[in-house]
Amino acid sequence: MRSVSYALIFMVIGTWFVRAKTNALLIAIDDLNDWVGCMDGHPQAVTPNIDRLAKRGMLFTNAHCQGPICGPSRASLLSGFYPHRTGIYQQPRGKGMEKDEKFFHGRMIPHYFSRHGYQTWGVGKIAHGYSDKKLFDVYGGKFSGSGPKPPNGKRFNYFPPDLPWTGTQTDWGAFPERDEDMTDYQVADWAVERLRIDSGKPFFLGVGFIRPHVPFYVPQKWLDLFPLKKIKLPPVLMDDLSDIPESSRRMHELPKYPKLKFLQKNDDEQFRKCVRAYLASIAFVDYQVGRVINALDQGPHAEDTNIILFSDHGYHIGEKDRVSKHSLWEESTRIPLVVVPAKLKAAGFKESGKACSKPVGLIDLYPTMLEMCDLPPNKKNEGMSLVPLLRDPSKEWRFAILTTYARENHSLRSEHFRYLRLEDGAEEFYDHQTDPHEWTNIAGNKKYAKEIMKFRSTLPKNDAPYHPSVRSAPTNAWFKEHLARNGLR
Repeated sequence: MRSVSYALIFMVIGTWFVRAKTNALLIAIDDLNDWVGCMDGHPQAVTPNIDRLAKRGMLFTNAHCQGPICGPSRASLLSGFYPHRTGIYQQPRGKGMEKDEKFFHGRMIPHYFSRHGYQTWGVGKIAHGYSDKKLFDVYGGKFSGSGPKPPNGKRFNYFPPDLPWTGTQTDWGAFPERDEDMTDYQVADWAVERLRIDSGKPFFLGVGFIRPHVPFYVPQKWLDLFPLKKIKLPPVLMDDLSDIPESSRRMHELPKYPKLKFLQKNDDEQFRKCVRAYLASIAFVDYQVGRVINALDQGPHAEDTNIILFSDHGYHIGEKDRVSKHSLWEESTRIPLVVVPAKLKAAGFKESGKACSKPVGLIDLYPTMLEMCDLPPNKKNEGMSLVPLLRDPSKEWRFAILTTYARENHSLRSEHFRYLRLEDGAEEFYDHQTDPHEWTNIAGNKKYAKEIMKFRSTLPKNDAPYHPSVRSAPTNAWFKEHLARNGLR
């Protein structure tokens, strides 16, 4: 009897230790720039749920992706390695990544949590080019992927030109009729049900929303929040690309995507429609975020769950003569990032509702989640845990954060400056204290020579060759030449 009693005591103690671990809720949003209320990116942004998360935790106002398109960005944040280490510079195919046990297969964030006793759940778009089913113990699915589309290939506003480069889903309009038909609504449904479960085991839950990824299609009621005649357009400069190097213009050219001239026809008709649809898409996905947060707050895990909300990269809406990502400039690299420690651990952090302007990146999420959940660090992580900044946002930090787009093409963002260096040695430099829109390239200004030298010394010393999983999908003539130079045809 005594041995049985001891066994029961140990079982209870063991269960307590398991349950005492905090959970991790990772909320990924696709293609969201700074048009979020708490970031002041657009005066008409309607994001009450992301804003309330920011009030509960810390908003990182100078956060950046490591790759300005989905595949490289998500490969980097999930693996904890920079693109120049893995060679994932462009969109990858799944099988190549799944064969790679050095960087990816069995080594990404959910895999690490699973090995340390966590139940890992995922739904929606978390990875890109790697099977989400192989990423999580239980995967809820992507449902209709990028979302339902009008029948028979119908488009509402933008018809891409007939060019030999990769296509685009870029379009905007009211579709479908019901929220329930949207991918993100179904993703939120699945997450809500999981958050009601108390299995006695800590969990890692990844929730991946698609909107505001193109096409900017949402039910009409979300567009109605933004009357077309009252839409405020973002600040743009018509000849914004006139002072950048020729190689930068060629690299950033996107023939299939809308340009500023198209948007500004007929007294900015399409510009207003595009901005409206993007704002509506953001409002829609914010509502789904709210449904997930409400389920967490009303369920059994309200006190013991750490939350991280982020976008995989930003998005241009007319700036730099484009409606797209695919760039090394501010609108494409900068992302919303909110970190909320579990309520039961909140006393150990800075009071809620604070902001931090230090240069951080998605590369930092892996070590951050491990430390917040009291798991042993993964020594191979190349990022830095954000926990010290959660305690003191003014703490000494890295000089600049790196973003890479195509091999040997890099951008570095510090607190006050942005520096670009392309494979041919061409440079751009912007002072965000006087030029927040990056309208004036001052790379040739001798006043900044010492500062530029510091950025040059921070660049990667070696760039890995393209990963075997990367597909050759040129977006313009420059990329066709570049990929061929790097053995991808």
